[in-house]
Amino acid sequence: MVSRPVAAAQGSSAASAIDSLIERRMTNGKRLCLNMIVKNEMANLERCLGAVADHIDCWVIGDTGSTDGTQDFIRSFFAARNLPGELHEFPFHNFEQARNEALDHAYASALPYDYILFDDADMELIVEDPGFRKQLDGAGYRLLQRSGSGLAYWNTRLVRRDAGARYHGVTHEYLDVPGGVEELRSAWYKDHASGSNRVDKFERDARLLSEALEKDPDNHRYWFYLAQSYRDAGRTTEAAVAYAKRAGMGGWDEEAWNARLQQARCQRQLGDDEGFIRHALAAFNQRPQRAEPLYDLARYYREKGMNDASALFCEAGLAVGRPEQDILFIEDTVYTTGLREEYAIAANYARDPVRKDRGFAACNWLALNREIGDGPRDLAWSNLYYYAQPAKTTMPSFNARRIDFTAPDGYRALNPSVTRLGRQIVVSQRTVNYEMTEDGLRYETKNGDAIRTRNFLLRLNNQLEVQSATEILAPLDMPEPVYKGVRGFEDLRLFAWNGELWGSACVREFTPEAWCEQVVARIDESGPCRLTDWRVLRPSGPRVHEKNWMPRVRRNTETGAEELQFIYFCDPTRIVDENAATVSETSPAISAKLFRGGSQAIEFAGGWLTLIHEVQWRASENRRYYLHRFVWFDQNNGLRKVSRQFFLNRKGVEFVAGLAWHPDERRLLISYSVADSESWLATVDAAEVDASLEDVSNLQSGLPASGHASSPGAAADQSNGIDGPVTGDRRDLSTDDNGGPGSGRSADEIFHALAPFLRDVTSQRERSDRSREFDARIAPFLGTDDAALPRINCFYEVMSETAEHRTLIAAVTSMRAAGHPVRVWSYTPNKLEFLLKLGVEVRGAEDVVPRALFERIVAGSEIRYFSDVFRYAVLYEHGGLWMDTDVILLRPFPFQGDHFLNLQWRGSHKGHFICGNVMYAKPYSKHMRALYELSIDRFHAGQGKDFGDVGPKLLSDYVGSDEGAELRSQVFGPMFFNSIDWMELDRFEKPIGELADHLNDERVFGLHLWTARNAPRPDETGTPLIAQLINPLEGFPSFTTLADRFNTDKNRHTGNRHFYARTYDRLLANRRLSMRGLMEIGLCRGLAEGNQSETPSVALWQSYFPFCRVIGVDLTDFSRLNNDTFKSFICDQSKVDDLRRVAQAVDPGSLDVIIDDGSHASFDEQLTLREFFPLLADGGWYFIEDLDWQPPGEDPSKVALTKTLLREIKDHGAARSVDPFGISGLAGQFADILFFDSHYELSRAKLMGGLVAIRKRGPSDISAWDLGE
Repeated sequence: MVSRPVAAAQGSSAASAIDSLIERRMTNGKRLCLNMIVKNEMANLERCLGAVADHIDCWVIGDTGSTDGTQDFIRSFFAARNLPGELHEFPFHNFEQARNEALDHAYASALPYDYILFDDADMELIVEDPGFRKQLDGAGYRLLQRSGSGLAYWNTRLVRRDAGARYHGVTHEYLDVPGGVEELRSAWYKDHASGSNRVDKFERDARLLSEALEKDPDNHRYWFYLAQSYRDAGRTTEAAVAYAKRAGMGGWDEEAWNARLQQARCQRQLGDDEGFIRHALAAFNQRPQRAEPLYDLARYYREKGMNDASALFCEAGLAVGRPEQDILFIEDTVYTTGLREEYAIAANYARDPVRKDRGFAACNWLALNREIGDGPRDLAWSNLYYYAQPAKTTMPSFNARRIDFTAPDGYRALNPSVTRLGRQIVVSQRTVNYEMTEDGLRYETKNGDAIRTRNFLLRLNNQLEVQSATEILAPLDMPEPVYKGVRGFEDLRLFAWNGELWGSACVREFTPEAWCEQVVARIDESGPCRLTDWRVLRPSGPRVHEKNWMPRVRRNTETGAEELQFIYFCDPTRIVDENAATVSETSPAISAKLFRGGSQAIEFAGGWLTLIHEVQWRASENRRYYLHRFVWFDQNNGLRKVSRQFFLNRKGVEFVAGLAWHPDERRLLISYSVADSESWLATVDAAEVDASLEDVSNLQSGLPASGHASSPGAAADQSNGIDGPVTGDRRDLSTDDNGGPGSGRSADEIFHALAPFLRDVTSQRERSDRSREFDARIAPFLGTDDAALPRINCFYEVMSETAEHRTLIAAVTSMRAAGHPVRVWSYTPNKLEFLLKLGVEVRGAEDVVPRALFERIVAGSEIRYFSDVFRYAVLYEHGGLWMDTDVILLRPFPFQGDHFLNLQWRGSHKGHFICGNVMYAKPYSKHMRALYELSIDRFHAGQGKDFGDVGPKLLSDYVGSDEGAELRSQVFGPMFFNSIDWMELDRFEKPIGELADHLNDERVFGLHLWTARNAPRPDETGTPLIAQLINPLEGFPSFTTLADRFNTDKNRHTGNRHFYARTYDRLLANRRLSMRGLMEIGLCRGLAEGNQSETPSVALWQSYFPFCRVIGVDLTDFSRLNNDTFKSFICDQSKVDDLRRVAQAVDPGSLDVIIDDGSHASFDEQLTLREFFPLLADGGWYFIEDLDWQPPGEDPSKVALTKTLLREIKDHGAARSVDPFGISGLAGQFADILFFDSHYELSRAKLMGGLVAIRKRGPSDISAWDLGE
């Protein structure tokens, strides 16, 4: 029986609607016809047809005998949507017959369509790209089919109408498509396995297949699916025999392999362990790109208690990666969670600490992965308990001590909260009148009294010794409690806000239900120490207990005001302000719903660091356990980094309520309690905390040495393969059939995942900004000792007797001027003796690579090709820095990591991502050795003898391979040495002032001239950048040298010859190109120079800092000199209104340097410091010159000498002398106070400390970046 097309049964108006529908759909790509067979599918059709309705244009369905109303449902469903189609009815004999009959009806239909979409009633089409129909042009397409068990495989589901596709196979049929099929990744099918045919499917299929095999006994497919049917019907012995038969027949390798795997599984189910092991290993050997047999073996050995054997198979399986090219029965759970889950359990018992650490990484990856199911995530989170280590193990500098405080009688001290008020360490010490039961579940008070909290304010010295203790009393205006069972301000977290001490606490007195509510209050010490200015914070949304908000104080970049905010939740990451209004809410890349607030959030590494806890309930012990993590948020409030779990003293109840910087700015302070009865204070090096943090979008996942990632979520998609130490032997890195190095992802995929900013490098400013966070990783590796600057190695061969070697001389001169020892290697060292007078060591290159090999390589390629080979060899044997002889170094590069590699902006079309112009390695680096051997192999194998084949191409391939994966954490962006790209050589012809987008950046240490493509012009007058670079001592003189050319007493020759230039050189040289704004107070050379026509010091600053805007402040009007880079203000330093008028015209935080060379009166200096210090950026410098000269008439009883005042703050953290302007209140913002001598005053009057330099506190890495000491 044939049902007429639905459209034809509804008259002309319906036909018109269909015509309109067809016309509309034709504009959206190829037209699709749904084709399927059904029988009694009422339970599934709503879901199935609803999923495809928006993507098809018509339908042809075959019904094989429904008796439940399926036919009527189909007709009404499509009629309601004006979708034309045909319903045909015919009997079912087998799947080949039924599907082909439905297909033939579709072929014969007059309905207009281009492609046939095949479906089953228990399938649900998931469309990820609604425009997928526009992509269709092939004969056929496979779509991924996923089941709830984690099984996934490719199945042909789309064919072109004229392709001539036919079904084959009485059951488990397959579709043969002449012309072949492709993979379509923009849509897939979810298999619910709920079809009506499943009721007696397995026995029916076994019968059909047995009958078919009688006619065709050598049919591979029939044997395979007969085994499947036996297995699913519970006939395991027969299944094992049938699988073995299929596995031995050959044919399609994926099916034969799966048969061997299933045979092994049947044998294990039957208790034949020996047979299981033998055939599981045979299955892996048969198809080593599949990890399912390794997973089975890992699970088997783990369940046998043989954990090291289990871990061994896990590691092999994790290194495999998901087989993207296979289509049959891919068990996704094996690759996403299964192997890691097994590894996380087995590796915990490993005796090898490296393996155990990788197991910890795998467990942590699963516990935080928001893309996987709740089951694997919850299991991993629970298992983290077994991996958690003491803080001392993960951070060796961790040093804890009990807080020396005695609680009042009947009270016990717990939950201290440390912070800093200026440079003073202060602690809020909570005391309570209860004891916690051993299980950590109940609080017991004497005689059932109310739970009471009393808080004490402790002041500590820098050695963490308690100097004073004062009780913090409750507010005078505190109302009578509504709920009297819990009294007081619990867990008072301290913070400094607008120069005063505040705290936030939990209070339960205000409601009859004893709701926990957050209260913020100021600590007033003007009389008895007391809380005041308090208020309750009530956020929007349903009422919940409000506990453990994490306060932070941040400066508003627009207004300069300090703002109080709280981290309310971690997942979602919700920030609220001082009134509990939501500021932002984002979802982190990890699952952080179990993160509970702990400490305050403090400024750290350009963002915010806090210490949270996670509470585990161990049912077997009937106890709670607290484990901790550091969590880092970026400036946009995103949760970006996290440490692994650890405990502080011992596993149990530990609570952290305080985190702060130690006054030495090198260590962090952590305050916490143990077992609700002990108060502790610890220090830890900030560098170790920073090293413990992992990027949440690239968590280590337990992979032993692989670039593969198998999670469906962002964490895996962005995996950079740096999860563990490299293992295995060096292997060839030739690309596979997909163009990728080895068996992993392609270099293009890896580097664009590692450094996404490489995808769009057209805009220099945008690419610079987008790479900044990526490059921030270098901060821990930049040393602070000039004496330890690494040696620079270069290679240079004299190829012409007439060459002038200008670029070579410029390069090594710049390197020596920066303070680096330089060694040039050459096969003609006698021709480079002119370098000796420049302080450059010249060595024979044959000490590293034999001359014969040099001559052979140069004869077969070119000198640059050999240079690429040589750098690997010399870095392996000698270590240090490598720089090409066309790199001009602009300042010292104090790198102290294990390796340094830098990217280039362009070149990906040739596989050139890493530019080898600047490299660093420690001696005997296995990676340098591997690169050297590979480069020699490639040359002899003739794989490529063009420039770059063993340089950028090999470097990029190697870092993209499994062997080089750990180097990815030490690859940095182009800004350090390649800010001007090889396709931007015209920039070298421009004046430096026009190149701010390329050079005005703190990351620029040097410039690559790309001499192979760029001809320097040494004869030009000095305007183009290249003219400065080719003569670096003249083009980029030191500040000390430059100052001698200007009429200012900052130099060694003019006026009073203070020679402050040496100090500015020392502290500011690293900001030469990145300096944004500088203010100098006092521009006149003397008191009576009102007719002065120039400002020599301003000219000096502008000559040295090419991108800096200078602001001049003076009693004299210099407005006639104003221009785009200079702005003058008339101001009397002694008048606060004048100072504030200037301050209002300058954005807070916009100045990198302020120099006070004004009146020199202490009154004026201190008033100006108070008013102008907010204009200084974090990490900026404030200088006051000529402290030894004071104008007459100042009253020392009213104002202390500025030098005296600042020395007291430096030595004691606060002023001891009279301080009328409250400079002590700024002490908390002073990171450094450094005194330097005026050579004039030292020689004339033996006076020392005539210049003071104050560095404003900023993120912890600023010192390393900007001092470069």
